[in-house]
Amino acid sequence: MRLKINILAITLTLSLFGIVMIYSASSYSAEINFGDAFFYVKKQAIYFVGGLVLMFGASKIKIEWLKKFSVPIYIVSMVLLLILFIPKVGQEVYGATRWINLGFITFQPSEIGKFALVIFLAAYMTKHPPDCFKNLIIPILAGLAMCAAVMFEPNMSITMCIGLTLLIMLFAGGIKWRYMAVFGGAAAAAVPALIFIEPYRIKRLMAFLDPWASPQGEGYQLIQSYYALGAGGLFGVGLFASRQKYLYLPFAESDFIFSVIAEETGLLGSIAVMGLFFVLIISGILIALRAKDRFERLLAAGITIVIAVQTLLNIAVVSGSIPPTGLPLPYISAGGSSLMVFMCVSGLLMNIAKRQETH
Repeated sequence: MRLKINILAITLTLSLFGIVMIYSASSYSAEINFGDAFFYVKKQAIYFVGGLVLMFGASKIKIEWLKKFSVPIYIVSMVLLLILFIPKVGQEVYGATRWINLGFITFQPSEIGKFALVIFLAAYMTKHPPDCFKNLIIPILAGLAMCAAVMFEPNMSITMCIGLTLLIMLFAGGIKWRYMAVFGGAAAAAVPALIFIEPYRIKRLMAFLDPWASPQGEGYQLIQSYYALGAGGLFGVGLFASRQKYLYLPFAESDFIFSVIAEETGLLGSIAVMGLFFVLIISGILIALRAKDRFERLLAAGITIVIAVQTLLNIAVVSGSIPPTGLPLPYISAGGSSLMVFMCVSGLLMNIAKRQETH
């Protein structure tokens, strides 16, 4: 019961805190661009309600259904990723085609895809543990296919998240060390290769190494993030008092919202937010470890891996620990499909935790 309550409480806390911070980070830009300071907040609030429905629905469904329909779930997610490339279906923003616009909602198929892959891998590795080469072929191909589809959007950040999730899930499933070394080495070699085949990624890498070499170009966003982090000090400048949100920091309400959190709440507030994520991740790990069923164990582990990887990558980007790449902070960043999907998988973790109490 305690783990279930942990997941519920932290999910609601992070999501509601996210709405507050989205208002703080976006009110000025939203007023200028849309004539409504609450533009992003209203959208996020609607998605939050939708996320609540999905979360409580996921907490009640039969987990066996996910195992039974794991292949169709994966196929549908791949179809959604591929139809992005049909003219006039995928919506292009900032040179990337990542969204499908249904009129009443715009969503990113990749947000669904990474968890569809987790479900598929959990179901496949339940029957076929990755302890021999032939049992690795299907998981590797499934992961690579999804990585390729996402990479062509292009979206390297989600591609990295999916790739890391695949490797860690194979480790959790029991892959032998020699295979892990081979695939891990191949993945490590692929990252610089993917960077150097695209000129704009090389520019981002150079900006990461020395952002002040192009303070008005590729290095601008990272420098503004540094200013936000530095201005926060120990206690922060105060809630709603951010200066970087006044059109200095791009994407302050989404990918770089942690910079605004650090600026307004300081080091102590940042540690508190990271602490909530830490407790959420530890709770997910404990749910996985206590699962009686192998599918539930791998499913809980996979969900927790995605949350952990995406959180770490986002914070690493805004702090200048890795090259800049667009990746939302789970539960907090503005973005409807991200919020609803993460709230939904929180419901699945609650479901698995609840099943442990009844067995």
